[in-house]
Amino acid sequence: MIYQELLYSRSLSKDYRWMIIPSKVSPESLKALNQLYNLYDKYKNTFSKASVLPLYCLNHPEMTFLVSCGLSNHKDKDGRDIYCLQGMCVTQEYKRHLWFVLPWILANYNTRDTLNVWRNIDFSQADDIVRRASGDCFFKLDQLDESLAALTKTQKSTAEKLSIHEPAYISFNKDGLKELSHLLVSAYHDCIDFAFGVTPEMVKNFDFKIIAETGSRSKRENTRDMVTADGASSLIPGHGQDKAIDEFPGDPIARFDPKNKGGVNRTNVLRGSSSSRIFGQYLPRFLSLLKIGKKLKRSKSSSQ
Repeated sequence: MIYQELLYSRSLSKDYRWMIIPSKVSPESLKALNQLYNLYDKYKNTFSKASVLPLYCLNHPEMTFLVSCGLSNHKDKDGRDIYCLQGMCVTQEYKRHLWFVLPWILANYNTRDTLNVWRNIDFSQADDIVRRASGDCFFKLDQLDESLAALTKTQKSTAEKLSIHEPAYISFNKDGLKELSHLLVSAYHDCIDFAFGVTPEMVKNFDFKIIAETGSRSKRENTRDMVTADGASSLIPGHGQDKAIDEFPGDPIARFDPKNKGGVNRTNVLRGSSSSRIFGQYLPRFLSLLKIGKKLKRSKSSSQ
């Protein structure tokens, strides 16, 4: 997968500006990203209280952007913390590849290795960087996980896609990262606009399909008691829901977590969950048939 980097930040002596931009990026895309950062900057004190960094995915005609907002590891000449919007983008050609590596990116998100553009910049020379065009970067899928690389070769059936009329609400914390990964894997089969860490004002200005609001509880947690007939809790509250999403067995994030060397044996989890569910469904019927059989034997013996 080929991607490019972008960075909006400031340096030691120069004010906030676009420092690194993708080649062939449209002015409309940069304007939208600037608006996103300005809304983040307005409430950055609220975001700083969270245990995780905000993450946003924005789809535009020419590119899909995956960016984060937060503190850099630098200070300006007056000793003030430097904030930034930074991340990556892909052209439409690699949009589907980005969707497939998102679980891996989320698993390694707190290390900020993939989205941290500042790590490759000499801060002492950063004053001279203004709108530098990003070169091509390469994300080798075969180095992550064989099964992940195989996913990029398998087309998803359009029948599996979920018709969404209302946004999905998740929590803005570490558990919310898992919720986000579950949704991306099980419900959405293409990159969609999502905001992991957002204020109500941001929601009004962008058409996010998955929303994790700051300082609010996940609506998924608030609707735990609303369970469908087969015991699967829906991730999408409200009316207009065409299909309930089953709880995803196994953790897509843990599967790519470098701390988890063994990974998750998803096949065994699926087999175990389906077997227990089938057993639970048919056991009462089987016992009922046994009782009926015993009654028939008793009636026959008494008539003789």
